[in-house]
Amino acid sequence: MAMTHRQRALAAIRGEPVDRLPFIARMDLWYNYNYNRGTLPEKYRGWSLWDIQRDLGIGIFGFGAWSVSFYKLVYRGVEVRRTSTPNELIVEYITPYGTLRSRNVLAEDLKDADVTGAQVEHEFKDERDYDALQYLFEHTEVVENFDEYAKVVEAIGEDGLALPYTGWLPMHQIMRQYMGYETFYYEMNDHPDRVERLHDALLEQQRKIIRLGARCPADVIEVGGNYDEGITPPYIFERYFLPFYREAAEVLHRGGKLMAAHCDGEMRKLLTLIRDSGIDVAEAITPAPMTSLDVRRTRELWKDKVAMWGGIPAILLTETYSDEEFESYMVDLFRAVAPGDRFILGFGDNAPTDALFQRIAAAAELYHRYGTYPITL
Repeated sequence: MAMTHRQRALAAIRGEPVDRLPFIARMDLWYNYNYNRGTLPEKYRGWSLWDIQRDLGIGIFGFGAWSVSFYKLVYRGVEVRRTSTPNELIVEYITPYGTLRSRNVLAEDLKDADVTGAQVEHEFKDERDYDALQYLFEHTEVVENFDEYAKVVEAIGEDGLALPYTGWLPMHQIMRQYMGYETFYYEMNDHPDRVERLHDALLEQQRKIIRLGARCPADVIEVGGNYDEGITPPYIFERYFLPFYREAAEVLHRGGKLMAAHCDGEMRKLLTLIRDSGIDVAEAITPAPMTSLDVRRTRELWKDKVAMWGGIPAILLTETYSDEEFESYMVDLFRAVAPGDRFILGFGDNAPTDALFQRIAAAAELYHRYGTYPITL
C-alpha cells in the first residue's frame, strides 16, 4: 500500500524506509503573486494552492500559514500600534521607558506576493532603548493556541506536513529583528552585559514556546533558521545557537516531536555545527548555484545524523536556466541523494514569484519518474 505524503516525510526524517522520496514543496510566494494578479495557469484559476499541489502529486507544505501557530504572544503593560499601507508597515511598542518603532517597506513589484517586505528600521536605535526593549521582552507572555492550530493540521491531513515556526533563536532575534546585524556587533563590543540581559529575557520566552511545541498538534516543529556564515558566523552559532538547539531537541524529542531548522543561506562553515546540534531535518536546503553548498559533500558530512529537505535552487525554476539545464540538474540531484535515505525533495526555499509553472510541473513529473525508492539512476 502506498504511503501518504505525511508518512513519507516523517519516515524520511526519522531514517525509516519509504516507498519513494517525499516531495513537499513551498510554493506560497509563487501562488500568492499569481493568484492576486490573475495569472495562475488557466486550469488552476480559482484553485487553492493546496489543491494545485494535490493535483501535481506534490506534498503540501504547511509553512504558509504564518498567521496561525500553536502559540500567541500577548503584551502586558505595552501598547502596540500598527500602521499599514499597501507598501509599508510601521509597528510601535509604547512602554514606560519609551517607544520602540520598526518599519518594513515592500517593493512595488512584490505587493501582490503577500509578504511583509524588508525591515528598514529596527526597534533598537541606540543605548537609550535598552530599558524599553528589556521591558518589552519581560512583559511578553506566551499563550497556547492549540485549538486554532489543530485546524491547520487537520486541513492538511495526510497530504503533507504542518510546520509551525517558533521564531528566530533568542540571540538571532536581537541580531536580525530588533537591532540589525551591524548595530548588534557594535553593541556586543560596547555594551555586552546589556545585550546578554536582553538575550536572557528572550531565552526564557523561547523556552516557553518550545515547551508548548512539545505538546502541540504538529509532528515537526521548525526552530530558528535563516543562517548565513557571514553574518551569523561559527563563533556566534557555537556560543548562542548550539546550546539552545540541543536544549530544544531534548524537550521536543521527549514530547515525541521532530525538530527542523530553516537552512536556506550560505552556511558551508556551519555544516558541522548543524550536524551536531540535535536538529532532525535541515529544511529549505539551497545548494549551488545560489550558494556554495554541495549536496553530495553535505550528505557525506552529515551521514545519518541530519535529514535534508530541499535541494532544488529556486533560480532553476525561472527562465534564467533552460529546460535542458533544469532537467540535467534534477537528474544529477537524484543521483546525488541515491538511494534516497533521509531526503525530502523541495524548493530552496520557495518557488519565487517569477517561477515558470511548466518548470514546477516538470519537477513533479521528474519526481514521479525517478523518485521511487531506492533510486537507481
